[in-house]
Amino acid sequence: MSISPIAPPVAPALAGIAAVERPAPKADLAGSFGKALEDAHAAENRATGAAEQFAKGDPGMGIHEVVIASEKANIAVRYATTLKNKALEAYRELMNTQV
Repeated sequence: MSISPIAPPVAPALAGIAAVERPAPKADLAGSFGKALEDAHAAENRATGAAEQFAKGDPGMGIHEVVIASEKANIAVRYATTLKNKALEAYRELMNTQV
């Protein structure tokens, strides 16, 4: 009794189908900073609006919604700050490398 080797699977031929090439996504640092700052600003505005509605006695705005909006704004600001700090850290590391 002989054992035959395992053959790799053969893919069926795809006749008439051209391969679609997608361009590689581009890293846009300025766009990332801008979007992070815009998101933080919008979240802060929503939190401020929610707090003002609650303070005016709007029955549709509960304290839990105010706290949630405030925390979302806090997270957005921390994200933007972290992004800035990481970029500065990378820049300083590049400037300190010896050629």
